[in-house]
This record gives sequence, structure tokens and C-alpha cells, in this order.
Amino acid sequence: MRARTTIAALLAASVALPLTGCFGLPGLDDVAGQAEDVASQAQELADTLSNVDWGKVCRLVVKDAQTDEVIREVTDQTEIEKAFEPFSGESGIATEPDADAEYVFELWEPETQKLGQSADDLKEYKGLEVTTYEGSPVVGLEVSPIGLKLYLTSQAAANALRALAG
Repeated sequence: MRARTTIAALLAASVALPLTGCFGLPGLDDVAGQAEDVASQAQELADTLSNVDWGKVCRLVVKDAQTDEVIREVTDQTEIEKAFEPFSGESGIATEPDADAEYVFELWEPETQKLGQSADDLKEYKGLEVTTYEGSPVVGLEVSPIGLKLYLTSQAAANALRALAG
């Protein structure tokens, strides 16, 4: 079924692209540039997610997206890793859903100790913020330190995160 959808999308694109200039739609160069940007962002996000050292995550803060109230703080590394396991291998880039934000999950990590810095002086920083949306399989991911934000479609990931919220 997925192969049929992909083939249909490719055929539609191959028919529509030569006509883009006729209807005031973005030209092939614009579309290619946008696709390249999305691919680059997706690769950057995948690299970031694969580089998360789950053993270094201090805590995961679960908040209600509407009230900003902390629902739960998780420090069990196994539980955190299990909740984010469905993200491995995900590449279903999506757009921001038309639903209200439901939960926000903040991954906090310790800063890297610098030469001469005391371990007592280390602070935590928010490395990743993930948002689920009501009734949607789309999950928003923001790499906080660099401001990169993308949306993925993954019902398994959305369900695993919602399970953390209780």
C-alpha cells in the first residue's frame, strides 16, 4: 500500500512540476531548494537524536502544554530510553498539526565539564523539547540549543510519550 502511495505521489509531482510556472506556483528550483532544506533539517535532527547519550540525561520533565504545570519528573534512565525508543529510524516528516498541544517533554542534560571547572559548578541545560498534540500522531521536536524544530509522524512515539504523562 505504501509503495502505491509513493508511486502516485511521484507521478503527480512529475506531471505538476512542468506546469508550476503556468499557475504562479513555485518553480522547480524553489521546490528543490525547499526539499533540500527539509532533508538537511531531517538529517540534522536524526543526527541529534542518535547522539543523545541517554545515560547522561539527568531528567525528563513532563508538562501540561496548556497550563505549563509539571505533571511528572522522570529520572529513571531506562524509562526515558524506552519512551524515546520509537524515534529510532523514524523519518516521517510532517507539518505542524491543526490540534492543540497536549504535553511538553523536556530532556535536561548536564553541561560538559570544562578544564578547571568543578563538578559542583555544572549546570543542566534543556537539550530537547518534544510536544505531543491532542488526537494526533504528529510529534514536534525542538533541539533547544540550536532552535531546530521539526515534526514527525509516529503513532508509536506519540503513544510512548503519552504513557509517560500517565
